[in-house]
Amino acid sequence: MQKNTLLLSVLLGVSAACSNKPPPDYAPDPGLVGRITEIRMHVADGRVCPGNVIGATYDAVLDDGAIIPFETHYDEDYPPPLHVVFLNRHSPEATPRNDGSWATHNDPLVSVVNGFRLNVFMRANPSLSVSHVVEPAYTCDRNAYSFHGQRGSRGQIGRPGPDITVRLDVLSSPFYDEVLVAGVEVGEAPPFYVFADASYMPHADWLIVETLGGAGGMGVAGTKGADGAKGTDGCPAGTGGAGGAGGNGGPGGAGGPGGHITIMVPEEQPLLAGLVEAYSSAGPGGKGGPPGKGGAGGEGGQGISGTRRCSNGAAGAAGADGSAGVDGPDGQPGPRPQVLTVPGAQLFRDPRIGVLLDYHYGGER
Repeated sequence: MQKNTLLLSVLLGVSAACSNKPPPDYAPDPGLVGRITEIRMHVADGRVCPGNVIGATYDAVLDDGAIIPFETHYDEDYPPPLHVVFLNRHSPEATPRNDGSWATHNDPLVSVVNGFRLNVFMRANPSLSVSHVVEPAYTCDRNAYSFHGQRGSRGQIGRPGPDITVRLDVLSSPFYDEVLVAGVEVGEAPPFYVFADASYMPHADWLIVETLGGAGGMGVAGTKGADGAKGTDGCPAGTGGAGGAGGNGGPGGAGGPGGHITIMVPEEQPLLAGLVEAYSSAGPGGKGGPPGKGGAGGEGGQGISGTRRCSNGAAGAAGADGSAGVDGPDGQPGPRPQVLTVPGAQLFRDPRIGVLLDYHYGGER
């Protein structure tokens, strides 16, 4: 017990020594704060894709022109004069991280109008503040998406692939004269969006969507055969009964069919539909059920009759294992994608995109 306590103490000591988190009472020197005339923020990139990280560092400018960085590490033996924990960092579109960087919101709608607004002020003197706007970039999106139906229950058909609706249009934003906007609706879920700089027309398979039928359910497992009965005791002793045969596995369920895909584009730009590759694929059939194991042969009887002893009876034969069930067939692919054209101002129905539509159409829709 004493050895374990000593080991725990050592580990806690090592953990404390390796920690670079400042203590709760860590604060800047008031005299140093009084000499700061400006704080600066240095951002690594002018444009960042939604969902990516914005690298940033921070400096304080003193009244004599000297520059002191806000450190991100902490050493209890040599604590830095300034640390990022002395800064209050906030943004409607990004979350500050301990290393001074910012994790941006991955929904492009959040930053499409205002960009990523980074605001910083010093806790000890809020008048020392700095702000910066990083523009959104649309070159990092993952543009291939696959959605599948639920797997069938034991031996049952897989569920159909979800229906998908893709809406595309070229709009404008404060940062882009032309921005390609694709809204993807999967079943009843709210749409998500993919953007691209439309001044560089994307390739034909810029957006790939697939609805895949659910896999068929695995077949029901075969039942285990009954164990053979024990042989009777006596002289001669009885042979054990044979084990029962295992049951056959059930057939796997069929795969589900692919869902429906609808592509909607403005009447004025019907060729935008060519930017989407859409697949409605069949779900795979389920595996056949595993075979049931044959029952064990019964134990032979004991060779004993009163005081007389003789050979024990032989054990019964084990039952045969059942057969595995057959695999289920694959499902059927869904119908070919349907392309619909509608007036551009009526294309998107999601109220979250209203601010972008108002910017593009000048509030006239």
